Amino acid sequence: MLITILQILLMIGLPFLLSWATKTFKTLRFIGPILLAYIVGIVLANIAAVPWDKSLASTFSEVAVPIAIPLILMCTDLVKWFKLAKSTVLSFVMVIIAAAGAALLASFLFRDHLDQPWRLAGMLSGCYTGGTPNLVAIGAALQVPAETIILVNTSDMLCGGVYFILLTSVMKSVYRKFLPPFVKMDTKKEVEMNDPFMQPVFSKGIKHGLGNVALLIGLAVLAAGAAIGIALLTTGELNTVVIFLAVSAIGIGYSFWKRLHRVEGSWNIAEYFILLFSVALGGTVDVQLFFKSSPTILLFTATVMFSAIVIHFILAKIFKIDADTAMITSTAGIYGPAFIGPVANALNNREVVVSGMISGLAGYAVGNFLGVGLSYLISLIVG
Repeated sequence: MLITILQILLMIGLPFLLSWATKTFKTLRFIGPILLAYIVGIVLANIAAVPWDKSLASTFSEVAVPIAIPLILMCTDLVKWFKLAKSTVLSFVMVIIAAAGAALLASFLFRDHLDQPWRLAGMLSGCYTGGTPNLVAIGAALQVPAETIILVNTSDMLCGGVYFILLTSVMKSVYRKFLPPFVKMDTKKEVEMNDPFMQPVFSKGIKHGLGNVALLIGLAVLAAGAAIGIALLTTGELNTVVIFLAVSAIGIGYSFWKRLHRVEGSWNIAEYFILLFSVALGGTVDVQLFFKSSPTILLFTATVMFSAIVIHFILAKIFKIDADTAMITSTAGIYGPAFIGPVANALNNREVVVSGMISGLAGYAVGNFLGVGLSYLISLIVG
């Protein structure tokens, strides 16, 4: 009993420690908190001297994601995204199309080399629409084995690292050589658009505190409970696909409640539950199976990512999207909002920051539906 309590306390406390560590130490910041959480969970689960209950870790992983999803989505201002320049919205729609097309292409190419590539295709199409949280949520919804989720996430980090180096170095010249130039706005409009970026958690008078933390978590738990109820009513069982789609829809519904946009820290709370999931999921992994896995997953991931980038670039050329908008929306799709700032700095263009940030957040809303729906479509087409 004491060992169980200690494991629970450890899993609850580790996300705080890992979040602090990755913000404090540059080396860990490059690895990223999610991958670091996976690694810590794997280590704890596979050291013989540590009494670790994998079934308890599995329970924590199953609970954490349905709570994290509405927390991520409730801070997304979809109305504001639709009010952005038409070129931004069009370019991000192309990002979605490119991610889906690349996942379908990779599934055909690897259909004889991977078991059920449609599951990986769903995870990665969602990932390259909004980022890692979508990959995690779709993997959980499709009941992908823990070892596979971690391998895909690790492969994504490796490929993403290569592309990020290119984004902040040579890609600016490539985009600007083949695509139209960015047209600057008037100064007044630029200042107005950058206000929300300067306050990324949209704090406008509502202070961060325990009351608001309780409100956000309470709404997320309510969404998860409602999603479970919907699954039981419609399927008669705890159908994970229905649960995750329902909780995503409820989270999008929350996003239209403007008060939630003014609560500080909603993303931080969501990040906590994603890290809790990652530690717990890593804590279910058998490291021997992990290292016996085929490198084909890395090749599959690289194919999806770089095909999506190329398809989006071609579409941007066809529809005459300007270089900076195309590049920042590509970044939003591949990485989510977190990498918008560094890429905007590489472009030396602060005007694209807000459009990139909001596009990345919109990708969180779209990605879960795209990934789950596309995975089943590919399973019918490819098998």
